[in-house]
Amino acid sequence: MMGLTPRQADCLAFIRKRLKAGAVAPSYEEIAGHLCIVKSNAHRMVHALAERGHIRMIRNRERSIALVEDGMTKPMEAGLALLARITGKSRDQLVAQAVEEFLERQVRR
Repeated sequence: MMGLTPRQADCLAFIRKRLKAGAVAPSYEEIAGHLCIVKSNAHRMVHALAERGHIRMIRNRERSIALVEDGMTKPMEAGLALLARITGKSRDQLVAQAVEEFLERQVRR
């Protein structure tokens, strides 16, 4: 995951606090009000957080922000942990292997 600016970190903390409390994801307007910025900047900030892997956006749904812990969804992380136990490889080795295989397939096209 990429680093964040102080404002992006504030935005992420606000989103995380709302979602951890069991509330619905905040709207762009609520984020803008909390950070004292305009709504369009809140929109840009949320999408920057998604691009950096801290959150994900669920398509075709209002208030569609979901947290991504450690850059991966929980099912993906659980699958990697299981595969690591089965193969005896580390998580990083498995990710590197998957990337290499993906790139090889792309080159063959």
